[in-house]
Amino acid sequence: MIGLSHLNDQDNFDDGEMLGGQVERIVRIVAVQIARGLLAPEQRLPSIRKMAVAEGVSRDTVQRAYDKLVAGGHVHARQGAGFYVAFPVPPVAARHAPAPVDLESYQLVYSQHPLDRSPGSGVLRHEDGAKQEASRVLRKVVLTGHGSSGYGDPEGYLPLREELSNKLRMEGVDAPAESIMTVPGCVAGLCIVVRTMVRPNNIVLVENPSSYVHVMALMSQGADIRRVPREADGPDLDVLRLLCERYRPAMFVLSSVLQNPTGSSMALHKARKLIELAAEFEMILVDDASYADLQPAASGRPVVPLIALDPSDRVIHIGGSSNVLSPELGVGHIVAGPKLMRSLRLFRPVHGLGNLLIQERVLYRFLHEGLYRRRCERIRAQLAQGAITVRRSLADAGIAVAPISGGMFMWVDLGKGLDSLDVARRMLAKGYLTAPAKHFCPPDTASSLMRFNVTTTTPSAIQALSGSL
Repeated sequence: MIGLSHLNDQDNFDDGEMLGGQVERIVRIVAVQIARGLLAPEQRLPSIRKMAVAEGVSRDTVQRAYDKLVAGGHVHARQGAGFYVAFPVPPVAARHAPAPVDLESYQLVYSQHPLDRSPGSGVLRHEDGAKQEASRVLRKVVLTGHGSSGYGDPEGYLPLREELSNKLRMEGVDAPAESIMTVPGCVAGLCIVVRTMVRPNNIVLVENPSSYVHVMALMSQGADIRRVPREADGPDLDVLRLLCERYRPAMFVLSSVLQNPTGSSMALHKARKLIELAAEFEMILVDDASYADLQPAASGRPVVPLIALDPSDRVIHIGGSSNVLSPELGVGHIVAGPKLMRSLRLFRPVHGLGNLLIQERVLYRFLHEGLYRRRCERIRAQLAQGAITVRRSLADAGIAVAPISGGMFMWVDLGKGLDSLDVARRMLAKGYLTAPAKHFCPPDTASSLMRFNVTTTTPSAIQALSGSL
């Protein structure tokens, strides 16, 4: 049996007009009266019965129309007292247009180009023996059946954190296992730190040039980014002080060892002054040490991670093994003092409940069995030889390159008057992926600088470059 009220209280339809049209008509009548000020906020609407009589429709039709007005926020209902006009919603404050995101930068790690045609790649190209070694260790871990289910410890596999603590101690950093948290990679570690420490419109400093990942992570949290020029021995401390005095930044994201893209490391005297500045202005220093394990043992001048110099719990150290092992096997880690680590633990689950259980055990085996140290030594030798070969090839092309202290990147000036972005476009037309300054500097920056990966820059790439200048 059908018992809807509108069947017992018929509307006066025009020829062929449907009930839905009547409901919308009532909605428009009330909405227009509200918009024109004929119905003021908190003014009571005509009762359902009066509106039905006035408009020649059923009470059910008016009820539906009023319900739509409530759902749309124009009207609110008071139980037993009828319907009233709602106060208007205040206008949304004007928002700044979001900063443009340079998605092209991601092709440096997600490229479809083969590595031998990617002199700008951000991926370390391993020799065949290193790949086979990683496969053997992975196979052993998988066969043990460990870490095949569950989320694991949110702070990371304890035996691995103990091994990382031993490794850091040998590097001059006193970091007990409870001050270490493992994460799916260095980028994940940075994102956890930024999500924990940065709020929209916080002023945060980065280096210029800097890794585009630093900028993207901060943009995702709505940070107001300012840039500190990077010199050959670290950030320009004079500019840094001026920025601190003017803006009181919450955080400075940088790399003290083998900075990307320049490949430079911070001088010890600058590192000490930077720690003092951070304490003076109550600023957190986030040291991205993604490439630190590639630093040669004897690099000409003492280089230490910032956290080794931090007496006041203001440095967050982010390290990882993706470059030494491989991107798919690498594990990152965050090192911080007790106060900062407590905050980081709160936000760690937001980035994913679990860690990479298999990868953690692979890295544990590499560290525990001494394989990691020997692997680093072989990679450093590979990088040193690669740097010599690339520097010679560039010199033959008429491009002078200053010696580097180690690592996988060269920051090369292609020549006065050249725009590396134009050169990159010509190289891409020839099938080569390069890394112009555009990926590491503020938007609309014209620069003749370009980053080269010493493990993926081939003679044919240099030859193509020579013809693209």
